[in-house]
Amino acid sequence: MPEARYIGVDLGGTLVRAALGNAAGQVLHRADAATHAERGEAAIADGIAALVRQAVGGTRLADVAAVALGVPGPVDPVSGTLYDAPNLVKGEFQIKAMLEQRLEVPVHVANDANVAAIGEWRYGGHGDTQHLVYITVSTGVGAGIIADGRVLDGFNRTAGEVGHMVIDPNGPPCNCGNRGCVEAFCSGTHIGERAREALARGESSRMLELAGGSIEAVTAKEVVAAARQGDAVAGRIFHDAADHLGLAVVNVIHLLSPEYVVIGGGVSQAGDLLFGPVRDRVARTAMTLPAKNVHVEPARLGVDSGLIGAVGMAIMAAAQSAGAPQS
Repeated sequence: MPEARYIGVDLGGTLVRAALGNAAGQVLHRADAATHAERGEAAIADGIAALVRQAVGGTRLADVAAVALGVPGPVDPVSGTLYDAPNLVKGEFQIKAMLEQRLEVPVHVANDANVAAIGEWRYGGHGDTQHLVYITVSTGVGAGIIADGRVLDGFNRTAGEVGHMVIDPNGPPCNCGNRGCVEAFCSGTHIGERAREALARGESSRMLELAGGSIEAVTAKEVVAAARQGDAVAGRIFHDAADHLGLAVVNVIHLLSPEYVVIGGGVSQAGDLLFGPVRDRVARTAMTLPAKNVHVEPARLGVDSGLIGAVGMAIMAAAQSAGAPQS
């Protein structure tokens, strides 16, 4: 009997990735493409379906045990409806139904940060910990919570929206409609915005040269690169974002008392530029007991936390469908 195969999909505001995995959560084949959120829901679904078929490789889609999808926003996992994802679509997106129509196989849908938390918890080598919070900092900011060895998703299954905790009511506007959210300070999108605003004010920075002389081409990538080269403006912008992320981490520690706070997503690739200020803020601000022995660290699966977590979610879904007990 051939070994079971599973498909995991990680949908982001910028990039969508799909992987074929085995029962151990190992990725056997993968594919990625631009999300093209601006083209609308049908085009997003078309792109995901095409990518799944590409990721299957030599395996027939009909032979895949389960397909699971992590999506960037609040989702009803029963209906598979995505609600008001600020960096993807507005309103309700019937993504499960649209994908099942295109793929003709069952699709399981969950919040992408919850899925990445599953990836880090099950496959990231954190031992037998039962308390882990995963925070993704990328196009947006989100979180997945493992509490007492289970995904904590709350009454309406929307728990973990760390990116939309307000840490300064007079702060910059956020895509969700509020002001001063964690995301409005810390996401790659908003880091890029702060950099372009500084350059438009006439501040001199190597960021402009790194972007080929175009202010509009400056993103968080150029901010990080310039900061690493000692650029004062870039360093100030990124340190401010990292410090605000540290405030969010302190709040998470106070609220949930995790053993691990794992930070992933594209912005986490900045390394010590990010983790230095975050850990410093935790050391200076967090209460002693909940912060005692907490580990604040980069995602051990790197940018693959969500992708491997989606494969893991597919494995869990297939086991549940077969009536196997869940750990």
